[in-house]
Amino acid sequence: MGLEKMIEDILRKGQEQSDGIVRQGERERDESVGLAEKRIAENRKNAEKRTASTIAQMEQQEISSAELESKKIMLAAQRQSLEELKAQVLSELAHYPAEKRSSLYVKLIARAQKELGECYVLSTEADKALLRLPPGMEPGGSIVGRGGLVFESKDRSVRLDFRFESILDEVWTKEIREIYTRLFG
Repeated sequence: MGLEKMIEDILRKGQEQSDGIVRQGERERDESVGLAEKRIAENRKNAEKRTASTIAQMEQQEISSAELESKKIMLAAQRQSLEELKAQVLSELAHYPAEKRSSLYVKLIARAQKELGECYVLSTEADKALLRLPPGMEPGGSIVGRGGLVFESKDRSVRLDFRFESILDEVWTKEIREIYTRLFG
């Protein structure tokens, strides 16, 4: 029996060693799995942070883009309103009653006479009947436009453009900030 006992002891010790190796392997496996799970959790957390940051950045870009587009639309609408207002003012000038036009032309003629002296006066065909030219001023032809007058020196080297379109453009350029503020301010 001694040999059987010895074989049993050897087998039991072998089994204990085997069990110890298996337990050690299981512990190492559990540690490796635990470390892997920590790395996965950390990677997931970092990925979620990057994703959240990317989403926030994309949202901000979309908001900025929408705000910019909104401003473009608003500016286009304001520009259109200004253009419509300018066209309306020009239309009202073009339909000024004859007596008011005649009074305006008297003032323009006086101004041109101070600046040019003797000169030619150009007007629309419709306005020729409204002109009362002083001595030294002569009809100089016709202009195309909504109304107003153009004056040319006798040698045709100097020209004063007082057409309604030109006067409105000059006033508009000078006063655009005030006009804008009144309309949209």
